[in-house]
Amino acid sequence: MDQHPAPSTSSNANQPTTQQRGSLPRRVRIGRWINAILVLLFLLLFPVIIATYHDCAICGMKQTQWRVVGTGWFLSARNQPTSCSDWYRTHVEPQHQHVWVRRTSAGGFDLFGWQVGTWQSGRLASGQFSWLPFGPHTQKQIYQKCPHPAQARTLFLKLARFDKRTGRTINHQDELFTRLNAWIESDLQGPWPFEEADLRLSLSRSPFRK
Repeated sequence: MDQHPAPSTSSNANQPTTQQRGSLPRRVRIGRWINAILVLLFLLLFPVIIATYHDCAICGMKQTQWRVVGTGWFLSARNQPTSCSDWYRTHVEPQHQHVWVRRTSAGGFDLFGWQVGTWQSGRLASGQFSWLPFGPHTQKQIYQKCPHPAQARTLFLKLARFDKRTGRTINHQDELFTRLNAWIESDLQGPWPFEEADLRLSLSRSPFRK
């Protein structure tokens, strides 16, 4: 009696497709690579830190402040002395409270410290003169040629802040700046173009009030 081997109970059609243990489907691997590339581009191209630039209205020292974009969280600040700030510290006040006036420009940086953007807007500025564009050298000359450094100091403080709700204050600042600018354009020739009443600084409007 012939005996034939029993037919196999398994067939290729019914066998489940097996994968090597630990491997991922190709679609998942490609998706992860795409996500990694998008995250890297975000970190490289999107500014997450904003740098704003300031000047001290009194001595002309410069300062850069770094904050987190969107939240305003303060990270750090760096001061940069100028010819005016060095002169002021030596000849007027060894120490003083800085009055920082923000400029109209700002820079955007990624997480690696690379600059990826620059903004220029009057809305960034602290005051309407943003801030006295003649530079620290001319500011030092104004201190040197005015009757007394205290008068120039008060003038700079009056131009450093303004109340948007008070048209009278803004008009007075415009008048002071016009006279100062005309004196600068004449190479600081002629008498000091301000009277004592022009430079009276009330305590209620002082930038040092608490």
